Amino acid sequence: MKQSLVIPILFVSLQCAKTVQVKNQENLFENCMKTFQDEQKCKEFMSNSVKDIQTDEEKREEDLAKLTKEQLAGLKLRKEIKDTLPGKNGNFVKEFIGVPDEIKRGGDREYWIYKRPISKFDGESLPDKEITVIFRRSFVEKVEHKKP
Repeated sequence: MKQSLVIPILFVSLQCAKTVQVKNQENLFENCMKTFQDEQKCKEFMSNSVKDIQTDEEKREEDLAKLTKEQLAGLKLRKEIKDTLPGKNGNFVKEFIGVPDEIKRGGDREYWIYKRPISKFDGESLPDKEITVIFRRSFVEKVEHKKP
């Protein structure tokens, strides 16, 4: 007759620390004061953190507002980018449209993401929200965009 071995299983519940999502400067300052209770430290922290609490959309709007008419006119056309880059290597892409804002890797692909304004549909349109250059085995497979 076989004996069954009973192994007690213990379930442990851990309470994770709450993460505070900061949506504006007032909330950030209040949270800082609750934590540190030092107004000078919090003011210094706030001056360093203004850029960090902006959403990507707010940062994009700020970048667009800073662009001059000459810079807007100098943006590459989306069609030109999509026609030129496939089959090219990373060095060519960097020379053609610049260093990416973000690089992600997945499987055998690498994604170069440009969030700053680098292209537009035509001479009168707003800049694209995002351009993603997809590399496969060190060469551009395709280029995707997000319309403004």
